[in-house]
Amino acid sequence: MRRIHFVWTYLVLSFVLFLYGSFNLIYDASKGKGLSILALVFTCIGGVMFLVFLVLYLIDFFNKKKKEMNSIEEPVKEVEVKETPKVEEKVEEKKEVPQVEKKSEPRKQVNYVSRGNSYSIYDRDTSTVYISKVGSGLIMRVSGNQILDMRSNTYYTIEGNMVNMNGSGPVFEISGDRIRMFAGSYLYELSGSNINKVFGGFFASVNGNYLQTYNLSEKYEFSESLNKKQLLAIVALLFGAY
Repeated sequence: MRRIHFVWTYLVLSFVLFLYGSFNLIYDASKGKGLSILALVFTCIGGVMFLVFLVLYLIDFFNKKKKEMNSIEEPVKEVEVKETPKVEEKVEEKKEVPQVEKKSEPRKQVNYVSRGNSYSIYDRDTSTVYISKVGSGLIMRVSGNQILDMRSNTYYTIEGNMVNMNGSGPVFEISGDRIRMFAGSYLYELSGSNINKVFGGFFASVNGNYLQTYNLSEKYEFSESLNKKQLLAIVALLFGAY
């Protein structure tokens, strides 16, 4: 969240400097005044700031495309299956048994297991998970793809690989085991039971329904397990950019 505010502040500042300096240069020229050094400096600074942002954005964009191309799996080679001779079997007449209509079973939980910990990988439809900060109390609620941050009374929605702030638009983007700021750099990744900073190394760990930082300064408890996308979104909301 802070990263997005910083980007917008940076862009607005560059445009203000450029427009202010350009306006003063044009105004002085129209009045026949001499060249204003201060206006020229503002114009140059604003232009350079915008060019720096544009270059960094393009570099990040092409790195993302390159990673997506590398992540495409090679097609699996088809394995020829030898046909085995069919053996004729005597078919005994079976009595027709009336079929009993089966009730639809509730969706089954499939676990992603790694290093003694599990993360649920199905999308929850009705289950509600409450997240509490140990020693402080309830701070978040997760209902399917909806997340309520009770600290600011803000709602977020997980749609595909995007985490959107209701009423504002995309905030985070999930790519595999990683999450990043929207149109920004990567923040955190899941590696087994560990949560690592993509550019900083080991940061926190998940043990059962508990999440705690490596230095034990913060510890959180989940009422139920979260799927991978939910967990990544919660980690990004809890710890933000760095």
